[in-house]
Amino acid sequence: MHNYLRAIGFSEYLTKSRVDTLLNMVIESPYVTQRINSVGEESLIEIRREFGEGFGLMVHGVAKKDQKIEVEYYFPYITGKSSQENKEILIEKHISKTSFAGACDDYRVGVSLVFYLQNAMEYIDSLVHERFKKGPYDVKFSALSTSGTILFPIQKTQVQINNAKKDLRNRQNLMAAAKEGDTEAIETLTLDELDTVSKISRRILKEDVFTIVESTFMPYGVECDLYSVIGEIVNISKQKNDLTDEEVYILTLDCNSLIFDVGINAKDLLGEPRIGRRFKGPIWLQGYVDFEKRRNKNK
Repeated sequence: MHNYLRAIGFSEYLTKSRVDTLLNMVIESPYVTQRINSVGEESLIEIRREFGEGFGLMVHGVAKKDQKIEVEYYFPYITGKSSQENKEILIEKHISKTSFAGACDDYRVGVSLVFYLQNAMEYIDSLVHERFKKGPYDVKFSALSTSGTILFPIQKTQVQINNAKKDLRNRQNLMAAAKEGDTEAIETLTLDELDTVSKISRRILKEDVFTIVESTFMPYGVECDLYSVIGEIVNISKQKNDLTDEEVYILTLDCNSLIFDVGINAKDLLGEPRIGRRFKGPIWLQGYVDFEKRRNKNK
């Protein structure tokens, strides 16, 4: 059973038989089906079915000549709404199945983002027809979570907000320069880090850590696409799973100006989400890469 089924309202699907019944429902009544002919009498097939606005299940498998579908893997997803432009994307296939991981550098959060590729069939199709080219792509990030906590916002003046935005832009420029080997930028970043550590060491003696740390985006666990995040809630959508009637929150988060959507079962969220408050919790990061838009740019 997939660990993140509960995030989209399937918290009671804890046995293989119940999950198999669910997958059969997806196969028999899909919303979208994509197929790519492969070797012999088999073809790769991707079936998607939504169970609420913006979330559902994706099933990948092999369609035999007799139309019988052999499921290779499946995963729950939510659809990201905010597009991050011009990302240099690296995509690699997972070893054990026909799924893919994507990676891109993001100077806003200060780490290389590794994500689970949602639109694997579009990527495979671009490879089959030799349309895929390396270069910048637009990508929509989204995530699922199985536990989360709502934190109060940090009170800031408009001057502090403006200064924070300015500092973020400067840091992004320095990180871009450092990546190109600029020694002065590397030294500046190192001094900034030491200064930050010094300030935190003094403040932590008198303040709570969550009044000091406004947002975070850090690797979590041993799998590459898992992260621990703290981000400001900028939009809230409360949906209901059409099949189970379980409530699902889709929270749009701002984490150092990286905007993405997180889906979480209402029963797994501690606290009342409000715009301006913060979400804290582990996430499984997904991404939808717009291969078509990149091709149009090259025409």
